[in-house]
Amino acid sequence: MTVSELLQGFQSIFEGDRPQLLWTATLMTLKVSLSALGVGLIFGMLIAVVRLWRVPVLSQLGLAYVTFVRGIPLIVQLSVVYYGLPAVGVFLDAFPAAVLALGLYSAAYISEIVRGGLQSIPRGQVEAARSLGLNNMQTLQSVIVPQAMMFILPALGNEFISLILGSSLASAVTITELFRQGSLIIGATYRQFETYAVLAVVYFLITFTLTRVIRFLEQRYTRGVRAENQDRRVI
Repeated sequence: MTVSELLQGFQSIFEGDRPQLLWTATLMTLKVSLSALGVGLIFGMLIAVVRLWRVPVLSQLGLAYVTFVRGIPLIVQLSVVYYGLPAVGVFLDAFPAAVLALGLYSAAYISEIVRGGLQSIPRGQVEAARSLGLNNMQTLQSVIVPQAMMFILPALGNEFISLILGSSLASAVTITELFRQGSLIIGATYRQFETYAVLAVVYFLITFTLTRVIRFLEQRYTRGVRAENQDRRVI
């Protein structure tokens, strides 16, 4: 393949309405990933709390869920939700099926992130808060969570990036996200290398930008917590 042929191949990808289709697919990728992160946060925090508080039965169920979900490929879980559930009378459109499968998959990892972050706080701080008359909820809100977030935020950011990359598997359930749109372009242009190269650049730009944003938020939050702790020591 000559350089001119390669350039012609890249040019063919951006002909007509294909740039708009790629942009729409990129937005769909972010929409699916953000929605799945929301589902994962809700279920992940619930699992983390019941395991930390060692709620009878629920704690064991939470551990079993995390172990089970983390041991199954995401593509299998997507297929079960979209293609398998109709066999038992549950029908979901492609978007909610993808969000549910990705969210439940992510919940297993988020629960461990949250649980690890909360457990990173020294036991002595919890006992000190209780000696000051704070109940469990007040201790959680005022002492544990603000400090634990310094450990949880970076890991949650990485999980969001993993969801964005994993959302490419949503093409298996007919979601026209970035990877599926690339496949459609290949079907029309027969330019595999050029199309996948463009997709790689787009995914890299998304994840690189998110990484920088997450790092900025992490540093800003960390400075805020440390400044607040210093003010409390002065008082």
